[in-house]
Amino acid sequence: METAASIQCPICAFEQAEGSETCARCGVVIAKARVGGRPLPGFSAVDVVPRDAGAWRILAGGLISALIAHAIPFFQFMLSPLVTLLHEFGHAATAWLLGCPAIPAFDFAYGGGITQHHDFQLPLGVLIGAGWAWLGWTFRRNPRTLAVLGLCAGAWLVAVSSEWRRELVIASMGHVGELILAGVLLSMALAGAGWRIPEIERPLGAFAAFFVQLQTLRFAWRLRHDDAFLAEYVAGKGGALMNDLEVIALDVKIWAGVSMDIREVAGWLMLLALVVPIAAILLYVFRQRVRDAWHSLLVLERS
Repeated sequence: METAASIQCPICAFEQAEGSETCARCGVVIAKARVGGRPLPGFSAVDVVPRDAGAWRILAGGLISALIAHAIPFFQFMLSPLVTLLHEFGHAATAWLLGCPAIPAFDFAYGGGITQHHDFQLPLGVLIGAGWAWLGWTFRRNPRTLAVLGLCAGAWLVAVSSEWRRELVIASMGHVGELILAGVLLSMALAGAGWRIPEIERPLGAFAAFFVQLQTLRFAWRLRHDDAFLAEYVAGKGGALMNDLEVIALDVKIWAGVSMDIREVAGWLMLLALVVPIAAILLYVFRQRVRDAWHSLLVLERS
């Protein structure tokens, strides 16, 4: 219901200040989507939003502000714990999923973070396997969902059934996890979904996403082109441990027989850091198809 102080978006029902041209949550142009308080015939949120510049302004603003923060050493240093937080969360979440209890933490001695994980715990592995079985039973009458679950459960079984594969996946999901989480933030910022105060949180989400991606790009670039930085990285926090990319390169070389060094792994990381924001933007542009596909996977067919 409209009041003197606020109006309601005709698409997503989000209340906002009167006079707003676009919805702060879904980005729809209110004047285009409403005639007498109702959406225009044939219009939907998905039809209207691509014509709205709000999401693209948020995208451009996030990128520009992240570039500025990344270029100023003080801001880069102050915001680096955000990247560490996402990085260690990726390690810890993956370790738990593979049956290895883990606790993420900041490293106040050498900087960055560290996630110590225990050896594989069979009861935890059996519990997670039972979770896959329960999902399969729940969606047993939806062939598409069952096929996706089967692929995911198969990949999990391959990873969890070998110590070196568990170690490889856990080591990989630090940097990969931070980029995936950054991609999720960017998708949420574009779509305007999942925020309590969208007009504030959407720009911040886009900024955080681009800052993480820029930090990852800089890190990988330095590993490839800065010999001193590479030597410091190989030293591994005073020689106490092997860093992620070194573990990945060594495991791939020993167990898969593929010769790969840290610089090559860093190159793949750079590529992923470029692919993730592009994927997030494509998901936004084609979000109706993505939403329909997602809803089709969640359908529980009744007998």
